[in-house]
This record gives sequence, C-alpha cells and structure tokens, in this order.
Amino acid sequence: MNLEKYFYIRYNIGEPAYRREVKPTGGIQVSLSMKKIILLFVISSCGSSMSPTLEEQNVGTNALLQAISIVDKNTVWISGHNATFARTINGGESWEVFQHPTEDSLQFRDVHAFDESKVVLMSAGPGSLSRIFTVENRIEWQENFIMRDSLGFLDCIDFWDSERGIAFGDAIDDYPYILLTLDGGTIWNRANTDQMPKAGEGEGGFAASGTCVTTGANGLAWIATGAGGNARILFTGDYGASWESFESPIVKGEAAGHTSIDFVDSSNGFITGGDLTITDAYTDNCAFTSDGGKTWTLTSQPITKGAFYGSSRVHIGDQNFTFVCGPNGLDYSSDLGQTWTQLDSLNYWAINMHKSGIGWASGKDGVIIKIELE
Repeated sequence: MNLEKYFYIRYNIGEPAYRREVKPTGGIQVSLSMKKIILLFVISSCGSSMSPTLEEQNVGTNALLQAISIVDKNTVWISGHNATFARTINGGESWEVFQHPTEDSLQFRDVHAFDESKVVLMSAGPGSLSRIFTVENRIEWQENFIMRDSLGFLDCIDFWDSERGIAFGDAIDDYPYILLTLDGGTIWNRANTDQMPKAGEGEGGFAASGTCVTTGANGLAWIATGAGGNARILFTGDYGASWESFESPIVKGEAAGHTSIDFVDSSNGFITGGDLTITDAYTDNCAFTSDGGKTWTLTSQPITKGAFYGSSRVHIGDQNFTFVCGPNGLDYSSDLGQTWTQLDSLNYWAINMHKSGIGWASGKDGVIIKIELE
C-alpha cells in the first residue's frame, strides 16, 4: 500500500477541497444560515412527538472542530485543529477558546472531558504528531504519550470511568494498535496482542470525529476500523484484555470503512462511515445492530450523499434518535434508519447527543450548533 498517499488522506482529511449543494431525493432539507437564529423543524412524517431545533453558537474561532465531549447539559468541551479546544459551562450561552501554549499546529482530533476542569486531548498525525495530553484548569498541561513509531497514527480515545481508558490507532506490527490506561490517562501501555486478532493489510481508523471507539458498562468496548480494504468491528468485554472481531456490511476500500460507532446499551449500536473518495454519491454507510455488534443491518439511504464522519444515538423515553454528519450535511432518523431527514447541508465533522436530549455538532470554520429535541 502507498503509505504516503495513506497518510495524506488521514492527515489532510480535515481539508476537503469541495463544497456542493445537496439536493435530497426525499425527506426535508433546511439550511442553517450563518446568523444566530433558531430553526424549528416540524417533521410530520416521522411519527414522533419530538423534533430537533438548531441554534448556532458563537464560539470565536475559525479552526476545524472535530471532536465533542459532553459532561452534562451545561458543560461541553470541543477540540480541533490549530491546537484549539473550547469549553462552555452554561449550555452554550458563552464559550472560552484555548490553545496549546507552544505548538499551534497540533490537530486535537479527540477530547474526553471528566468534568468542567479536567480533559484528555488526543492529537493525530503520523509518528510524533500523535500525542495524548491531560489538561487541568485549562492551562495546566501534561504530555502523557507521544508516538515513537514513525508509522503510528492515533485515531480516537474513550474512557470507561475516571481511571480506565482506551486509545486506538492504525495497526503496527500486524496487530491493531490499542493503548490502555488505568490512571485517568497519565500512563498508557499497548494492549496484549496475544489476545487480539491480527490486523488486515493497511487496517486502521479514521481520525474524523473521535468516535471510532466507544466504551460501555462493565468493560465493554467496540472499535470500528477502516482503510486498506478493511471494515470490521473489534470487541472487548473485559476492559481491553482480550478481543474478537465481527464482520460489517459498510463499504470497503483503500480510503473507506467506518468512521464512527455508538452504542446506547450492551446490545443496540450504530455504525457509519463511507468511502472518502466518493463525495457526490451514495454508498453502504449506515447500519444498526441489536446483538452487541455480532451482526449488522444496513439502513435505508440517508439524504446526504458522501461519507459521514460522526454519529450519535440517544433514547428519550420510548423515542430513538440517530444523527449522522459529514462534509455534505447533517441527517437524522427517528425510526432506526427506515427514513431520514436532512437538517442542514453545511460541513460537519462531529456530533454528540446527551441523554437529556441536548447535543452539539461541530465542523469546518469553527461552526458549532446546539441541538435540542423538543
């Protein structure tokens, strides 16, 4: 495989050189203006008593923002390029923007927030550009991990609790590259490769939205892989001590596969992704599982074309909402992917919904929107 091309796709995924109008074949399309307004979408066909409202947030940065961590409905952290990250502690009424004190070229492609003061930031890139930091009180920095292998590339992180965490990166030495921490992100060690399946050629992940790994209760975790003709699910039930793999129906290719995975409980999950080289057509890029990831069922085709980079699921009462986003727009479904509605056609990379029914989406040029299910 051409590693130079591979790294170009991975490292420059944040700078798509296209922008197009999305003309859906079904559903409802509404574009979000760049003025601060609230848009209420009343979807009469979805059979749900709730629907999303969107409110643009005034953040104060033009950096690409591509990872979101929600502590609660008031406290949210978002990270991105130019070594930038931002925080709100009042539900988006105001934001504070911060940067690494000395290295403004880092790309913080994932963030995990423990509370309003402490976060773990992951920067992505080939070799030593892949790092993990702990930041406390917004200004106290500690660099906890730096990639020493020139072929290494971190893609995403997540935590089970305040101490146990996991990071995933492109395969090294024929095995998936999985790091584990037991102390809240200070010390990271590679997981035992004796207890995991070998990696496919060129297999890794896409550092697109910080959601290619997700954790669950009691040591469960799922990793959604891609690239090099691979697209499968890696699963652990014991905090990363051992792993198994499941097949996926998502499109495969050199620059295709999964970008995002999300579970609402130990059984019910969602995957998305696509082919990053196909920007104006549909591919098999969304699927649900009800058996913990062992088998997957493709959804109907969303309205937005091209690959999706981020996803999030949330249950409110007896209602189930699934959101997906990518460079061509933001869609949602309230019926497990039988039908989809496009909410916006701007360039979004990440979305995260909280159990309260409040969430955020972020993307290019510092765009952040607040989403409320009402």
